[in-house]
Amino acid sequence: MTATALPIRPAAAPPGERTLAPDLGRGFMLLAIALAHAHLVLYVADYRPTPVDQAAVLLRELLVDDRARPMFFLLFGYGLVQLTTRLASRGAEWPAIRPLLRRRGWWLLLFGFAHAAVIGVDIVSVYGFALLCFAGLLVRSDRALMHVAAWTTLALAAFFLAMSASEATSNALMGFDLTAGSTDPAEMASWRFGGWAFVVIAFGWQVLPAMTVGIWAARRRILEAPGRHLPLLRRTAAIGISLAVVGGLPWALVSSRLIEPGTLPSAVFGAVHAVTGLAGGVGAIAAIALVANRKAPGRFATAVAALGQRSLTFYMFQSVVFLAVFAPFTTGLGARTGFLGAALAAVATWLLSLALAEAMRRRAYRGPAEILLRRLTYGRVSPAPHGGTSPATNPTEGAS
Repeated sequence: MTATALPIRPAAAPPGERTLAPDLGRGFMLLAIALAHAHLVLYVADYRPTPVDQAAVLLRELLVDDRARPMFFLLFGYGLVQLTTRLASRGAEWPAIRPLLRRRGWWLLLFGFAHAAVIGVDIVSVYGFALLCFAGLLVRSDRALMHVAAWTTLALAAFFLAMSASEATSNALMGFDLTAGSTDPAEMASWRFGGWAFVVIAFGWQVLPAMTVGIWAARRRILEAPGRHLPLLRRTAAIGISLAVVGGLPWALVSSRLIEPGTLPSAVFGAVHAVTGLAGGVGAIAAIALVANRKAPGRFATAVAALGQRSLTFYMFQSVVFLAVFAPFTTGLGARTGFLGAALAAVATWLLSLALAEAMRRRAYRGPAEILLRRLTYGRVSPAPHGGTSPATNPTEGAS
């Protein structure tokens, strides 16, 4: 399949020109993922949740859990189209693009394997798995994308129905990872490596519903030119976020232990929570695009976009901070705080990331993880037509 056969819409902006909404989405996405991951490093023995902690879990389940991942996955699919479009604009054809994506996938899988030792739950490996298994979706029709999205959403509901039934009475409802309490770093890492393959396989296909929506949206450059799609974005934001809040409330009440309806109702609530979370993630990205369309970015938006441009670096940075703050062989805060404390630590980590990313932007320095991934994927100089060198690109696109 040649470059001209790729299902890509005409560009709304020059291929090398950055637009605000995708980067802004990635930057805010890192706040959501920090809030989603922080509680996984708690390991309080015989934990009894306080009302404040229950309220923190309730809000987390309504606004973050199963809502942050779809944001990641949508922007992942969107970024893959941006990357493919950029390569195609330089004369690359699909038979040449596909091996580059696979090489990127293998390296992301390895990055995620190392990262899993720190936090236990990793999305980078899932990206790598998706690139290796599902990159062919980039050259499928819109109709095929919608079929994949529909069927995998049904599969997602069935998966979470089974998962919620098995965890209805466990500490996992509140959000514990018991391996986080290990006092031996090597032992903790080995436990987490043991579950790494299961996480990649069990969750790798869950990329598909939001990823296919991201591919569809990127073909129309909806985030690059939000002003051209305002009615769609407004409807998507209003409906998606409303569905996420209403559909997520029953499971949020169960997870925070405010109600105990029994195993079967809890399982149903968990499945509904996951599916409406997909709608919420898509709605959140639409809302961010609307914000990006309103006016030129100020200092805060510029810093958030700078963070989004370095999302791979600061995704891993979050885990390093959590290990330094919460682990029993460091400061041990994970045994002395609850869910509200974890959430506050997540926000503080994001603000620190924001400041560091803005400092990097001012010095025109890419994130180290982005630099490394780019060199491993393309070599020291990216290929370009006619023996030239390629212009700078965002190496986190398709991996953020």
